[in-house]
Amino acid sequence: MASKPPWRALSVVSLIGIDLAACTVIGYWLGRQADQWLGTEPLGLIIGVLAGLGAGILSIIPVVKKFL
Repeated sequence: MASKPPWRALSVVSLIGIDLAACTVIGYWLGRQADQWLGTEPLGLIIGVLAGLGAGILSIIPVVKKFL
């Protein structure tokens, strides 16, 4: 059984990091916007960050399954 090339593993790890960071930043931004609009200072931020992390995790699951 041949091992997978290291460049493929590096690309998967990079994709995971970028995807998770991007989803978290978008969730942060949306949470801040919701806080400014609704006047609920920390609640929207917390929900936005958690939703961003959840979306990031859900989006990397198919990538990891495909790699494994």
